[in-house]
Amino acid sequence: MKIIKINSIKLFVLAITISSFMFVSCDTPKKNTNDNNEVSEVVEIEKDNLEVEKENVENDVEKVKLKEGEVKTRTYKMKEQTPIVYNLDANGIAGFDDWADFTVINYELAEIRKANYITTQQRVRNMNFRIANLGNTIPSWLKTEEVMEDVADIQKEYLELIKESNAPEKEVKENLEELSEKFDDLKEELDETVAQYVKIHENAIEEFNEEFKKGKIEAAIEEYNEEIKKLDKIVEKKK
Repeated sequence: MKIIKINSIKLFVLAITISSFMFVSCDTPKKNTNDNNEVSEVVEIEKDNLEVEKENVENDVEKVKLKEGEVKTRTYKMKEQTPIVYNLDANGIAGFDDWADFTVINYELAEIRKANYITTQQRVRNMNFRIANLGNTIPSWLKTEEVMEDVADIQKEYLELIKESNAPEKEVKENLEELSEKFDDLKEELDETVAQYVKIHENAIEEFNEEFKKGKIEAAIEEYNEEIKKLDKIVEKKK
């Protein structure tokens, strides 16, 4: 349990510690951060440390600048949900801990791009299963309408590529470029979706601190919870 104190007065608050949404950057893809960031049901809050905690969170979630080939992993725990783990490289989101199909396709297309879109038919066909299952294996928290539309566009472009696999090399290269561009559109949308989660959490911390500094503990909790509710509105699941 993370313990924070407020001078000599101890105030117990249910699960509103700002560590409940803390980001952790690391260099190893599978690093376990639960020991340092596990959310407890009851915490003690320290007034003097709240601004420091807020500053630390903002530094953690600031967009990283990575060199080509460098990959970092970020982990954070959403309220009442399992931790979200994803990898970042110089081109944005490179993979998700719980979305292997996306991660593998991103790697394959990056390698094909490095080879100037010259590759074998077998390598292209090896992505068939992964691309076909993109929409089936995507984590629920990423299923916005825009993301799912981009997934459908990728699948459509891939089918065109397979149908014309015996076309002249120039045409195949153009089709691969189109597929790569569609995948980049998806990555851009995923970047924006993750950024929404981050922004909502930052706002929740800010609202909490504003009321807490006034000594309004209950109001601070209420403001925090109201902001956090907006997390549920990000995903628009198709019925």
